Amino acid sequence: MWGFVLANVEPGKEPEFFSNLGSIHQVRHVFYLFDDYEYLLEVEADSTQELAKVLTNHIRHLPGVERTASYIEGNTREFAPLEKEETGSPRAEPSIY
Repeated sequence: MWGFVLANVEPGKEPEFFSNLGSIHQVRHVFYLFDDYEYLLEVEADSTQELAKVLTNHIRHLPGVERTASYIEGNTREFAPLEKEETGSPRAEPSIY
């Protein structure tokens, strides 16, 4: 399983962030970004559950991490289907321009 984390780190906390990040053996690569997020972390794990645990319980709680966004590659059979409320009105089709 693969996942990606976009992360912003508080200015001046980068050395501590990278020091602690080194202890998370599931992190395979770190890329510096020039956009809304500062870092892209590539993460590998044996299962969806392990990947979600690393993303939510470890990376998000590293000192200095201000904001993250996580993306998980996965098989949709591993996730429970979403239940949507019926509104009673027909849904409009999206327009293509």
